[in-house]
Amino acid sequence: MILRTFAVLFVGALVATCQQSPTFKIAGHVIRHADHQPVKGAHVTLAMVGQPSRQLSAISGENGDFLFFNLPPAKYQLGVNNHGWSQLYQQYDGYTTDIAVGPRIDSEHILFILDSPAVITGSVMDDENEPVRGATVYLFGEVSVEGRSRTGLMAQTATGSDGRFHFNNLAPGVYYIAAFGRPWYAQNPTQIMIDGQVTWSDPKPELDVSFPLTYYGGSSTPAGAAPIKLVEGSKAEIQVTLRAVQALHISLAGVDRQPGQPIQASLSQVGPGGALVNIPIWVNGSDVTGVPPGEYELSANLISQNQSLALGSQSLHLSTNTTVQLTEAAKTSVSGHVSTAADLPEGLNVMLIDAARGSQQIGKINPDGHFDIAQIPPGRYAVRLANNPDTYIEKVEVKGGAYANGELELPLGAQVDLTVQVAKGVTKVNGLVTRDKKPVPGAMVLLLPNDPTYLNYIPRDQSDSDGTFTLNWAAPGRYTLVAIDNGRGLQYGDSAVIKPYLEHGQVIDLPLPKDSTVIVEVQHRH
Repeated sequence: MILRTFAVLFVGALVATCQQSPTFKIAGHVIRHADHQPVKGAHVTLAMVGQPSRQLSAISGENGDFLFFNLPPAKYQLGVNNHGWSQLYQQYDGYTTDIAVGPRIDSEHILFILDSPAVITGSVMDDENEPVRGATVYLFGEVSVEGRSRTGLMAQTATGSDGRFHFNNLAPGVYYIAAFGRPWYAQNPTQIMIDGQVTWSDPKPELDVSFPLTYYGGSSTPAGAAPIKLVEGSKAEIQVTLRAVQALHISLAGVDRQPGQPIQASLSQVGPGGALVNIPIWVNGSDVTGVPPGEYELSANLISQNQSLALGSQSLHLSTNTTVQLTEAAKTSVSGHVSTAADLPEGLNVMLIDAARGSQQIGKINPDGHFDIAQIPPGRYAVRLANNPDTYIEKVEVKGGAYANGELELPLGAQVDLTVQVAKGVTKVNGLVTRDKKPVPGAMVLLLPNDPTYLNYIPRDQSDSDGTFTLNWAAPGRYTLVAIDNGRGLQYGDSAVIKPYLEHGQVIDLPLPKDSTVIVEVQHRH
């Protein structure tokens, strides 16, 4: 079952609903994965699937034991919180195994294996070995997005007065850390009055300084970032040293504007995996100040009557004070038309998802089918629909850009026109994973389309404790259904990785006959 989040659970709500029908139990033990020892005093939670208001909680006993009773037949989501680390039962890659309760189903011998979180702590120091207060610290890590491993920006925090930072509750994997800040003594330009005119006064050169974005390992580029490899339950202690450099100024020119009309500007640098790292800047009138030398993407907007007019973006190699002509900025945009044989569903939007950068752009579809995204960062985007679960993309035609396997490549300055043909009729697949005719819980279930149009979206689920699964979204067509007994971390979006499983999968045509259940034999992990 796909992971669902739920709030802290409280004892009570279920008992009153089941007094006149058979009731059942969910019972088991919580043990640590690292040493297989029982976990005492953990907060164990239970939520009825589809009815989050019907909730229970318990505290694990001396042997990690827990018990919920008087439960009506249903499926339940079981979770454990221990010292801030929250985990659902058999939680893998955003999916979990729900507990089925009912006649002839064993739900009283649950072994909840609790992972131990890893931690990265450290300090940010300056070149005088003094702590840097208020520095921004960025955490990058490997994430699995629809069966593909990518490195992206996962979190950021600020250092305290002691220069310390913490990233807690991390899964095993490879991480990167970067920090950015300004020396405590750095000054910004100040406004002064000369002959009745307001102007800006630059600080003394020795006070006009900044820290460049610096990665753990001392590099100013992601290529030189030192990886931090975490295993389950490990703790990494690191130090990032920031060295002050002369700050540079960017003058924004080439735009006609009214006196006092503001320009919004943003600077970003490309981090590990292509993630964009926003760099804090100071804008004084039409000047961007306090910027260390480096490679940047500059974006600007003109503010007019509480509206923002995109002026475009451009790449900068900044080694000295620079004047940027905003009229030369490239405007990357996507517009187009959505068509359908029936009426367009109300509220339907086009959504472009950049998984590597953790961002999405929405194109609101007008009643005539037109949509427009006037300013969008360059990158690689999955083309999706939003706000109507019964609609799917039949065909995409692209002018001005490259499109393959459901992904749109947008270079800087691209002006892309999309024609998106959509249709209604999304279907679902109910099934059962078996081995030797017995149900298999916790298996990865994949519905792999034969049509390459949908290769960037592969319906996925995880079988519940009774072996059942539901794939809720699939367009009509031919697919290969695959079940794998240990799919944790499997890069199934890679055709070479998934090929051996396809050879032994089950070919099905959708939609299936009404109320049908597909039985699929589980495969061992290669």
